[in-house]
Amino acid sequence: MAHAAWKWMVVVAGVGAGVLACSDNGGGGGPITFDAGVNKERPGFGEDPGQPVGNPFNFPTGIELAGDPYGASDADGDCGNGVAPQGTGQGVLVCVPLRNLSGAPVTMTFEPALVMLSASASRYQNGMLMDRIRITIPPTGIGPGGIDAGPDAGTEEKPFIVPLHMYCLNEKRAPSEEGVPYRLGPVSTDSDIQTLLRLLQGKAIKSQDDITVVQDALYNITEYNGLTSEDERRIANLPKG
Repeated sequence: MAHAAWKWMVVVAGVGAGVLACSDNGGGGGPITFDAGVNKERPGFGEDPGQPVGNPFNFPTGIELAGDPYGASDADGDCGNGVAPQGTGQGVLVCVPLRNLSGAPVTMTFEPALVMLSASASRYQNGMLMDRIRITIPPTGIGPGGIDAGPDAGTEEKPFIVPLHMYCLNEKRAPSEEGVPYRLGPVSTDSDIQTLLRLLQGKAIKSQDDITVVQDALYNITEYNGLTSEDERRIANLPKG
């Protein structure tokens, strides 16, 4: 599968979509080294009970959810409205419908460590955004992509739908599927997550192997005791952004 070069902590270009089976050996990466240790309990991560801890995600003035987030297309990770997928994750692909009531385009940021929570009764993954996404939301109107299409377009509101491609937070659960309900969670303040994000600053994700490095490191946080020396070595060897 071909991917563009993805840069961490900067504006992220739309990427080719793929589906990573979160429950299948974490995407097939390297072995977990022993210094990962036993599981450190973190609510909402792995099989730990509770809700993830963090700060509320706040939309800019005039922007709000236009409905509940839901699983993107299984085939290509798209949301069907022509907006390019945002983010480098492959296991939790979620469509986020937005409404812009400001009357003018608004550029907003989806922060790294943003959590998306499965709202399904079945065992689907929670997801985490590991990229900083800046995207411009047009004024909500009638017609494709939220743009006013004129008097003959009808009266149905057309929200602007952002496809977010996120990483898995629960190794033993299923990846997202098309239409599965999600809800917006917090921006994680977990210290190990923040360390991982710092290590990824200045790195580019250019291949499937690079994605696996990130997912494996995240699993060592969510399923075990935290980042390992092997994680740090592999991240240090990622290409520069």
